[in-house]
Amino acid sequence: MNARSLRSAGILAVLAAAAMAQEAAPDPALPDLLKELKTLVGDSRMRNDFQAIGLVQKLGQEPDARHPKDRERLVKALGEVFRTGKVRPPDKDVLYRETADILARFGSDAGKELARAATDKRFGDNLGLQAHLLLATGRTQDDAQVSLLTDIAVRAHQDELRAAAGEALGNFTGLEIRARREVVKALIREWGAQHQLATTPDPTDPNAPIPLAPQNARRTLRAIEGKWNSTLQKLTGTSHSQFAEWQRWLNKNPNWTAPAPEPGR
Repeated sequence: MNARSLRSAGILAVLAAAAMAQEAAPDPALPDLLKELKTLVGDSRMRNDFQAIGLVQKLGQEPDARHPKDRERLVKALGEVFRTGKVRPPDKDVLYRETADILARFGSDAGKELARAATDKRFGDNLGLQAHLLLATGRTQDDAQVSLLTDIAVRAHQDELRAAAGEALGNFTGLEIRARREVVKALIREWGAQHQLATTPDPTDPNAPIPLAPQNARRTLRAIEGKWNSTLQKLTGTSHSQFAEWQRWLNKNPNWTAPAPEPGR
């Protein structure tokens, strides 16, 4: 690039920064909109969820153009949606799912709120919603939530949550290499533990009770294998599809190097 091009690029960058600064002025209407959202969500008969969803969508437009303080207020207010009013049953949880998707647009600023919602006991009977929240947490690419997602992936009792948390970890392609290696190692190790259980032969004695552990492990593997495999490929830049292949690769390459971060990281 020649000197003239460099000067032009510099001028454009200054103009773009100035434009963004102008766009990021505080929104004087935001406090009233947030009060309205709280009122809509707090309706004890849940009659205003359709309106609340529309408002959430409006508030989530162009989050990067928001003033930093407005972003902070918005993330907090959207997080409160999960804690306000009666818990929506699984067949009426669209408000929560839409709010999660909007919050994910705020990136790492929203990671804590989404992780809090994903682990909220209020939603303990709604595995589908919890899984949705875990996936949204991953899309924030908030590195502070990697430990939680990894723990859920390898320790949760519910296969749906293990699968979702493992899938969510695939978003962290820009994670620092040592931390990324730990995630990969944890997933492969747990995959191996489940594989060993699943391949345990059934008793040869027809009168002996069939052990539940191998059956449970097979069910877990059906839920997690595809999603975990995809995540391992994304984090390592390596293409394998079977546990044994991943285990051999990790044994030979304990200090593997990471692929270049994806654009936008």
